[in-house]
Amino acid sequence: MVRIFTLSDFADLPDWAERFKFWHHSPSGCNRPDDLEFFEKAVARPAKIWSPANSPMLAGTLAETHAKRVVIDGDDSKESFRDALALLQEHQPAAWDEKDQQKHKIILEGEYDSDVVDDLTGTVFELTLEHMVHGLREATRGENSVTDGPWISLDMVGLALDFAGEIDVQTRGVVELKTQWPYFKENAKRGFTMNSLPARPKSEHVSQVAVYWAWMKQHSANVPVTLVYANCKGYRVFSSQDCDELSPSRLDDALERLRLVAATREKLMSKADDLKDLLEMVAPDFSHWMWKSKSPEYKALAQQTWAN
Repeated sequence: MVRIFTLSDFADLPDWAERFKFWHHSPSGCNRPDDLEFFEKAVARPAKIWSPANSPMLAGTLAETHAKRVVIDGDDSKESFRDALALLQEHQPAAWDEKDQQKHKIILEGEYDSDVVDDLTGTVFELTLEHMVHGLREATRGENSVTDGPWISLDMVGLALDFAGEIDVQTRGVVELKTQWPYFKENAKRGFTMNSLPARPKSEHVSQVAVYWAWMKQHSANVPVTLVYANCKGYRVFSSQDCDELSPSRLDDALERLRLVAATREKLMSKADDLKDLLEMVAPDFSHWMWKSKSPEYKALAQQTWAN
């Protein structure tokens, strides 16, 4: 779920926050190039121009919701899966996005044999959701309290705006859930190629959990961090207890990287008198893969905005 923040969500913000509709920073936003982040918040959202969620994004959200319903709420797994499947089946990939049409078909119809559950064969979607449940159970084993995570807002030294985000699952610490979906490849044995589980936590995910870790550290000295990855082949759980990438020093490093990106953006906005002035400070790179995944309407507005 995406939460749209407005000025009323935050207090005592500088005037440039209102000018550019830039209410907060986020770990995911810091992974986007500056041109796309400024355009998204200052132009696209106010104009209500959206690029719809693609199939992997929707499937990932459904996998997270399913795992939390089964593990946290104790819902029936088969009933929960039927609900998730119905939502994915209703999804209509954009006519302009041929790759997403292929991915949607693979996720729904691609067959795979589980490496985790003996004699279990199913669709990519079915197995990934099953493995996410197994991963979340392992990640929360022995915890006295396991709850759906809250929205949080973290103040960082030297920044005018907070970092905001939503924790997936909260225990004594942070549990973050990630999915890896296969993609189409011509002449592939199954009609698709696996997107393998990572050997180590991905840097952008370390940055994300670092923000949640820092927020929880304000209330507790000992905050474990866990990342769960799942695909149709299996799952992998990384814990701060035995993974260097999730150690306090590495999480602090990740926080500092985020802070530097955010500080630079705040400096640019504080120097800009208006939108035209701000966009003249950043050159658009429409060849970047994050721009390529946007809708034609979204990209056309961006090109028109910079042209003016």
